[in-house]
Amino acid sequence: MIGSKIHRYETVASTNDIARELADGGAVEGTVVVSAEQTKGRGSRGRVWLSPPGVNLLMSVILKPKIPRNRLGELAFVAGVAIAGTLRECCGLDARIKWPNDVRVGGRKICGIIVEAVKDAVILGIGVNVNWTELPDEIKDTATSVAIEHGGVVDIEQALKMLLADLDIAYGVYRARGFDRILQQWKELETTTGKEVTVKLNGDSVKGLAVDVDDHGSLIVELPSGEVQSISAATVVS
Repeated sequence: MIGSKIHRYETVASTNDIARELADGGAVEGTVVVSAEQTKGRGSRGRVWLSPPGVNLLMSVILKPKIPRNRLGELAFVAGVAIAGTLRECCGLDARIKWPNDVRVGGRKICGIIVEAVKDAVILGIGVNVNWTELPDEIKDTATSVAIEHGGVVDIEQALKMLLADLDIAYGVYRARGFDRILQQWKELETTTGKEVTVKLNGDSVKGLAVDVDDHGSLIVELPSGEVQSISAATVVS
């Protein structure tokens, strides 16, 4: 289903914006928007997604899951499992997931995921650093790419085909077997639990120990006081 219809562009402000317009116009579930360049790409928590033209995989997928709006964050877990699987399969990379939506290799971010709700659908935005080797100073210590880790140029079109296939499988599992099965796969790849994290609670930033991810995908954090908090994705800083 995913990728049965693909809209391709050379340059857009944001593939999510194009996907939103298509969804509003009645586009079928699984429709994909791909662009060689984004001029106003969005990352999580309002950040800018940096990417030079022609070297990375920038895409958005229209999904129409029959779930309540308060569960849409589960789709980031679905995407994380699929993307990590693709990177492992196509390039032999030890791709891991930092809660809730960063795919990383060697502790550095290689992919970002953003989930945006629209009127009758959900837009799943994905940005994978593929052949980007000259990373800017502000992210070169925290980000990486397939080419850097793999040691050579990767066929972006082939990577797209593999990712769409893996995403279709993961989404199919999610629809047929629910979030529990996806969360089980996700936990086999995650790197957050057991580590110190910084969270925002009531306007204050505090550090705590990430001890688990619950059945709803929330991070369970033990604060220095011994209090245990369930943290949603929007509150995590690092």
